[in-house]
Amino acid sequence: MRTVLAILLCAAPLAGAQAPAAPAVPATPANPTAQSMCGECGVVRTIRAIKKEERPTAADNTKPSGLVATIPFGKGAGAPTLGSSTKEGGKDSVTVFTRWEVVVRLDDGRFRVVMLDEEPELREGDKVRIDEGRVVLRGS
Repeated sequence: MRTVLAILLCAAPLAGAQAPAAPAVPATPANPTAQSMCGECGVVRTIRAIKKEERPTAADNTKPSGLVATIPFGKGAGAPTLGSSTKEGGKDSVTVFTRWEVVVRLDDGRFRVVMLDEEPELREGDKVRIDEGRVVLRGS
């Protein structure tokens, strides 16, 4: 047991003395397999809008929802209506959320999918960099 412990103690300093990893080499026509200096750089492959409809939750019939009367005024106004606050107040309307899915093929061959809440000002084929969950154009 002591022999094993002595060997481990002698080998521990050698494990920390390994050579540092070589820096990434930029890809060139002469060396196309070299990794890019930018680990999160690539080309936009696809941009797709994804729409999701969110319907309101069903009203709980055990709790009163309130009574609403709508009385239109003015020339050509419709008839007055009377009903539940959930229906008359517009809570039965469907809310549509739109997000954008951007697929980027990174320079090292991997793919990244980034979901954005706002429509990106990008087109397929743009050279981009992924920075903290955002897709930004990069200099040529």
